[in-house]
Amino acid sequence: MSAIYTKDPATGERVTLSELAKRHSVHVSTISRRYSEGKRGQALVDQVDMQAHLAELNAKAHEAAERRKAIILTSMNALSRPFKQLGGN
Repeated sequence: MSAIYTKDPATGERVTLSELAKRHSVHVSTISRRYSEGKRGQALVDQVDMQAHLAELNAKAHEAAERRKAIILTSMNALSRPFKQLGGN
């Protein structure tokens, strides 16, 4: 597999992704993932705001839990109705 080259946003030099990772103290897998997502320039080396990232993950988990709760409540409500209301005899 050949190396992938990109520009270092700080210097404008053409460098490999692994060299870019070393220069900016970012893990090479992070740089590679960002590159494959289409990010270029400063977006490749930006540091992550962990507090904001964790808040976003927490919000997504809360939404998923609320969805599961709503599905369970709906299912229980349907099962608690008399058989005639469900279309039976």
